[in-house]
Amino acid sequence: MLISSDISQNLTTQQLVKIWAERYQPQIPFSAQHHFASETLLHVISLEGRQETVAKLHRSLIELNCDYAATRASELYEFTPSTTSPSEIANIVQCTVEIYLNLLEFYKQPSYALSETVQAGKGDLRLVGLSNTDIIKLASFIEPLLLEYQERHQISHDWAKLGFLTTHFNLSNVALLENLNAVEQIFVKPYFKFLEEQVALPWLRVCDAASKHDFSSPAFQVVHHMLPEVEAISHRVYMNLLRQFPKTSTRRGRLDHPSVKHSCIRDLDMFQAYLWLCVLQGSLAPIEDELVRLCTMVMPRVGATWEMTAVWNVLLVSEIMNRTWMSEQKFLKPYTNGLIRAFERSQSQFVVES
Repeated sequence: MLISSDISQNLTTQQLVKIWAERYQPQIPFSAQHHFASETLLHVISLEGRQETVAKLHRSLIELNCDYAATRASELYEFTPSTTSPSEIANIVQCTVEIYLNLLEFYKQPSYALSETVQAGKGDLRLVGLSNTDIIKLASFIEPLLLEYQERHQISHDWAKLGFLTTHFNLSNVALLENLNAVEQIFVKPYFKFLEEQVALPWLRVCDAASKHDFSSPAFQVVHHMLPEVEAISHRVYMNLLRQFPKTSTRRGRLDHPSVKHSCIRDLDMFQAYLWLCVLQGSLAPIEDELVRLCTMVMPRVGATWEMTAVWNVLLVSEIMNRTWMSEQKFLKPYTNGLIRAFERSQSQFVVES
């Protein structure tokens, strides 16, 4: 759930903001680097190039793609007129369209431009992406829009709708990116990724929670150590999960389907973000009151099983522990055990109520 947070200028907070910003580094696949000339990249990130990119994603195109994404997301979550009316879906689409239009305005403003530079060295292209200042400006710009969206549609009181919202942005992102060329996609993707993650992953709250700690704090030390490992951990856990459940399918398809893979890795990132939020807050409340409730509402709608979720948690905790030091493992155990137990309790209650 999105909760309003103010980013502190505290040094510990800024250390985590820097790691957070690195998630949105523009990426060029190594195999494709020779296809993109430096001049082409520099043009796309210039003021003129950004305006050309935004012009391609005009309002009517965004409306069309967001409407399609909403229809697809409704099918995946089995929303019916009795639970979510067509007029409510239409209103959600309009809110989403406005968020994209605002995001794209942010993208093309020179004062908010990414600080990318293209350097030709040793045959590689190096792109420098969002800085600490950029990420804070972007978060401060997008957060009020999403909070208003969340409250207007009572999403903060309906965890299934929060899952729907994340899927809606994911599907909209994919559809909109198809209207851009390969180079434009490189620079727009980080913004779209940020938007999708800002809905459900509490990165802003993690960074804010660090302001209560100094550099010597055990909680800060372990989070600072592990936060750069988040995506690598998620990819490793996903591959292990795929080996254990090779034939498992969700409503979006088999686990090896690209869209399902994307969602799994994003959600594994989300589990870790909630774990690190708990560590910094010294409380399991974010997992117990938010993450578990979200999963309990969303899992049945998308066809995920409790068995897979239980294995998911075990694999995730195991991978995290494999990457921590002995002193960190002892400190983390109450939180990792708490994560597993919280889902076990929820499963027991779900079975009894069923």
